[in-house]
Amino acid sequence: MNKYQEALDILHGFANGNLIRETTCDYQRDKNDEYKDILQELVDKATPKKPILKAMEGFSAEVASHIVCPCCRQPIVNVWNKAKYKPRYCHYCGQRLDWSDERC
Repeated sequence: MNKYQEALDILHGFANGNLIRETTCDYQRDKNDEYKDILQELVDKATPKKPILKAMEGFSAEVASHIVCPCCRQPIVNVWNKAKYKPRYCHYCGQRLDWSDERC
């Protein structure tokens, strides 16, 4: 089971009343905070972010640049050999990409 599914199962347990809502145990509070962080990570990845135009190493941005993911900074690689390749997600980290601005 992956960490997202585990966190979601815990929250479903709270919603259905199967788990105690008020916990006094420090361990359980820490686990609840961990689940919140895990789900926040998922929400952040699902929130579209604009790709970044980055200069290639050793060149200025005007001479040679490529488009990179705003989170992992990996290049957005044209795997389909299309002239206008705009994937919805980064192939490396899964970040959703926002192509609404035509600058890239």
